[in-house]
Amino acid sequence: MANTQTNPWTFTNADQATSTAITSIVRNGIASALVTAVAHGLAANAPISIQGVTPFGWNGGYRVQAVPGANTFLITIPAWKSTLANAGAGGNVLTAAFLDNIRAEQGLWDQAPAASTLLLTNLVGNTVWNPHATLADQPYNSAKILWFEGLVINTLPAPSNLQLTIY
Repeated sequence: MANTQTNPWTFTNADQATSTAITSIVRNGIASALVTAVAHGLAANAPISIQGVTPFGWNGGYRVQAVPGANTFLITIPAWKSTLANAGAGGNVLTAAFLDNIRAEQGLWDQAPAASTLLLTNLVGNTVWNPHATLADQPYNSAKILWFEGLVINTLPAPSNLQLTIY
């Protein structure tokens, strides 16, 4: 499981994000929005990333405020999002590993099975790191990543591990 208490941070396949399709996002007054999604399995206070939604302004990191049902949850929205149009079906909600800005000096993907892919995105869905393992890469694949906003581990194939040295 994820270790973000010591440096370097370490992640395994168990930390890979779960992704659920969004049915709609409807503003609930000016401070929150109700998200309807396919059975999401989220709990209150869970860190999430909304990606691929139109309008784009909904994309980003949130904490689940409350879970009124198996297919709905509430998120707190900043004042600037209070005027966004409601969103229809499209996009996904993913569990996020970390919601704040990160400065990762070094990324190390080890024990990567050949022909596998690692995909890390920021909170709005932009690719942070997307290496592809080949036999020549064994046993490591590394990167100098630098600053990014939040961390979503979209794909981390078993039995590989990911280490991020944070500053």
